[in-house]
Amino acid sequence: MTLESDGDPNIRLDSAHPIEIDSPSHWLEPRTLMLTTGTRFKEHENQHVAQRELIRELVGAGVSALGYGVGVVTVSIPRALIEEANRCHFAVIAVPEHVRFMDVVSRVAAATRTADSMLLRRTLQMQSHLLEAMASNAPEADLVGRLALLLRSSVVLYSEVGDVVASAGAAPLHLIRAQLRGRSGRLKFRVGRWMVNAYSITPGGQDFWFAVASKRHELPDPLAIPAVEVTLRLLNTIERSRYRATTENRSARAALVRSMVRGDIRDLDSVRDRLEMLRFGRDQELRIVSISASNDYDGGKWDLRAATVVDAVEQDVVDLAHDSRLPLLVAQIDGELIGVVPAASSSIESWNQNLKDHLSCGFSGSFSEIETCPVRVRDAQCARRAATRTAVTVMKFEDVGISDWLLAGRDNSMTARKAAGYLAPLKDGELLEFLRQFFDNHLDVTATAKHCALHPNTVRYRIKRIEEILAVSLRAPAVITDVYLSLQTQAGDS
Repeated sequence: MTLESDGDPNIRLDSAHPIEIDSPSHWLEPRTLMLTTGTRFKEHENQHVAQRELIRELVGAGVSALGYGVGVVTVSIPRALIEEANRCHFAVIAVPEHVRFMDVVSRVAAATRTADSMLLRRTLQMQSHLLEAMASNAPEADLVGRLALLLRSSVVLYSEVGDVVASAGAAPLHLIRAQLRGRSGRLKFRVGRWMVNAYSITPGGQDFWFAVASKRHELPDPLAIPAVEVTLRLLNTIERSRYRATTENRSARAALVRSMVRGDIRDLDSVRDRLEMLRFGRDQELRIVSISASNDYDGGKWDLRAATVVDAVEQDVVDLAHDSRLPLLVAQIDGELIGVVPAASSSIESWNQNLKDHLSCGFSGSFSEIETCPVRVRDAQCARRAATRTAVTVMKFEDVGISDWLLAGRDNSMTARKAAGYLAPLKDGELLEFLRQFFDNHLDVTATAKHCALHPNTVRYRIKRIEEILAVSLRAPAVITDVYLSLQTQAGDS
């Protein structure tokens, strides 16, 4: 069999079929080798026209080639067929008289089965090659690199904000990223000499862009599309596994924190072992940290990414600890975050400095006796309340004033009842708020008058009125202490 026209010999054949009737494309699948002896042309008055029309019909139907049996009806292939095939760059093959059509059909079928088997083997090898990336320390980068080698193309994985997570090849990454901005779905576009196929994906619930760029017009290898699809599934598996592992790790760490701060520790050695595995070191001193935030946290945008403000704060402080390389264990307890950090860590200051606004954070003093955690939690909460009152983000217990320290040593509910009873005679809310302003201004009449927009004599009158109601003198140190502690307790309780 010989190729007689100016056609591509490297054509794909899925089947071969002899046919002599009119409109053969109706009965033929694409990528078929049509076999004919030319018998159908004998019935046409203008055979040349019919021969040219046949070539055009086969090209339009996606038929791969025409096999013409010579020596049966005509000695050679009609010139009109060859000329039209040359014009269309269509393959016309001469089938010698001694070659039976049924043998051609059988040979094409056998070759197709062999090609399918080879493609199956290549597919399995490709999948195995890509799956090996799952064992890498950086699976995304390894996976992207392996796919780039398989496709002989550039491959890049972008995060939601356009940062390059992993890439391989020499494609213009910033130009491709510019084409993806504000779009979604599956895209195909050209950047200079690069043809780009891009896919927006959401593995693990996070948004990514995955792009394959080639200087060829298309990716002709039949494994290209399956390879990309396998890669997308593996990326999804990687991110889901990472998310699941992160969630499970956080749950286990939170359980450890709860057991420590509640004093529910059955085996101290086991707790120390777990802390050592979590980069806390062996027998290192610890600090308890208490964290809370107002609804103004993160500019009020926290509700776009979390169910509660505590959830948002937990996500942020844990991510910040990871970036600062600070070992941090946290748990949500009674509406606030309670955490444990190594007291001597050099990363604490960096973490403190990068906390967001509208956050109050209190540290307990350093300690090594894990069984004293419940007491240390109270110290940390005291420091956190002091931070809130003084409008600072971070307060350590050793920096807390003596009054706050005294309050930390008492039962909160008892202290609150005592404070409420002491100030109960000031039923007039205006006088109670005035008393608070008077103490906030350090018992200075002039400063209080300026702050409250009052005349100094009015301030003196109200002070005298309060003294009469409470039956005390606001010049006595003991009274000043009692009033101050009561006001501070009410502020902390609210």
